[in-house]
Amino acid sequence: MTISPELIADRQLSRWGGLAAVAGVILMVSSVAVVTALGLPDASDPSTLTEFADIKSGRIAEHFLYLGALVLFALHVLVLHRLLRATDPAAALFGAAVAAFGYVIMAASSLLHVATSPLADLYTAPDTPPEDLRMIEYAWHGAQSVFDTMLVTGVLLVPIGIVLLGVAMRSTPPFGPGLTMLTIGLGTVGIIGAVIAVVDPGSMFAAVSVLAIVVFHLSAGWRTLTLATR
Repeated sequence: MTISPELIADRQLSRWGGLAAVAGVILMVSSVAVVTALGLPDASDPSTLTEFADIKSGRIAEHFLYLGALVLFALHVLVLHRLLRATDPAAALFGAAVAAFGYVIMAASSLLHVATSPLADLYTAPDTPPEDLRMIEYAWHGAQSVFDTMLVTGVLLVPIGIVLLGVAMRSTPPFGPGLTMLTIGLGTVGIIGAVIAVVDPGSMFAAVSVLAIVVFHLSAGWRTLTLATR
């Protein structure tokens, strides 16, 4: 039996896409593990500014792991578009595009320390005049607000894309009804969490959306990986 080049290409894409998703989940979990193991404060905690020298290495490791996870998740989304476009091209295209935009925005907000590290150095420098400390704090809060805005925007867009990908999965038998419903459900939970985070910026519901995104890539990524063996 001769296997068509298209089928070989789809299997290769499935394998690489599944591996990207699983690796992204590992990197995201590793990022959380770094924060937990080192006891890093929340990014909005003032100690991130006043004690940055003591947590700099851990914070940089956290950010790079997080960025790597986002890149791998975006690659997985592009593979899903390729696998789903034959049965539902509209939902597959719009879902992948919206999710990809979300990941780009989240990635842009991932390396927060690049913006805040110089401020922390100025804040803790012995020759910094005391009257300048308040201005540095304002600048730090301003930078934090910009990055938080990008994060919440991305966390809102990605679940919308996930719901659309779930709609595309309904017409694609290899993904199955169970994964389809799980995908739509996770996307819906992510949207609700992101909307609450937009209405109440001080809440932790953005973390719920991120968790829903991670679970989606774990489940859909594993299915994508198994498709390569069929």
